[in-house]
Amino acid sequence: MSSPLTVPGFTDLYARLREPGPARRGTLASETQAALAAGFTRICASPDTEPATDATATVELVQHHAETANAAQVLPVAALTSGLQGERLTELATLKDLGCIAASQADEPMADTRLLYDAMAYAASFDLPLIMRARDARLGINGCAHEGAVATRLGLQGIPAAAETIALARLLEVLRETGGRLHVSRLSTARAVDMIAEAKDADLAVSCDVGIAHLYFSEADIDGFDARYASSVPFRSALDREALRAGVRSGTIDAICSDHAPLDTDASLAPFPQVEPGLSIYDRFMGLWLALPDCCNIQFERALDAVSDAPSRILGLEPNPDTVYIDCDSVSSNWLSRGSNSPQRQAAELPDGTALPGQVITVKMGQRSLIPGHSQTGS
Repeated sequence: MSSPLTVPGFTDLYARLREPGPARRGTLASETQAALAAGFTRICASPDTEPATDATATVELVQHHAETANAAQVLPVAALTSGLQGERLTELATLKDLGCIAASQADEPMADTRLLYDAMAYAASFDLPLIMRARDARLGINGCAHEGAVATRLGLQGIPAAAETIALARLLEVLRETGGRLHVSRLSTARAVDMIAEAKDADLAVSCDVGIAHLYFSEADIDGFDARYASSVPFRSALDREALRAGVRSGTIDAICSDHAPLDTDASLAPFPQVEPGLSIYDRFMGLWLALPDCCNIQFERALDAVSDAPSRILGLEPNPDTVYIDCDSVSSNWLSRGSNSPQRQAAELPDGTALPGQVITVKMGQRSLIPGHSQTGS
């Protein structure tokens, strides 16, 4: 691969930017700068902020602070229900008019099928896409790892694959009845990939993505109770991981997101079952993305589409007009996110020692040329 590499700006379909919320975990300024270093110039900001993005004032705060940060563009995602409690729908039409690109429950399950049905029908009436994680409200709700051989040996409460597939089946059946646009966020199981393929063959308006870390890591990486791999979407078996890779290769999985979730150091100090899950990914995303052809047998053109054109199509946006310039040979030593919870916090390499070079040199957004980590402007 030639260096420097010039590619369109990436669009991230799922990231937690932590503002409003505790500044020690991240701010819109810190995380949008880290996003630029990952190649992302547009970010769908998850609504699980504190408070949730469920009201006019919160959306306007996010927009104002994102503009002040002078980094990646933030596309707010509205909370589907008030406080993400799954009990009462928010004013979705109003939130869309304010600039929310989609609506979501973030990682919170939605137990009430009647409310889910009404939400999907309501959103369809004004063409607002829903970004939904397939997560059952009861099955595996107290688990902390994939229900498999590793969790059994470590004595950890598991999250079965069915917690994803049962919830996905419900989402797809409601979509079939109501119409609209459904994007399934962060698949983790082989069966879910097959279900998405079947739904697409039936011409349902469904798309999906996978977090980039789930293309590399599996349940084996939590061995020894390694809290660096405590993910809100559990790392599953090696067979599931291969199915996710195959899904990206075939296009069944449309896009790759960061699933960025910065946490402070204290969040990882508890025993593994009590650790707050989340992975700080932005500062290592570029290396992981550049390694997809060699490590995951995903062609470069497909890997590029999965972070650039595919997310734009899913959101109904024009192709990303920004440009990212990458030095493919250098290894970035910068750490711009406030999150310390990364499998690769100390070194840009995989557990097997595979080095992951790749550093964003410059990002050109309109008339601005930005160096990641700085607020420099120019031509």
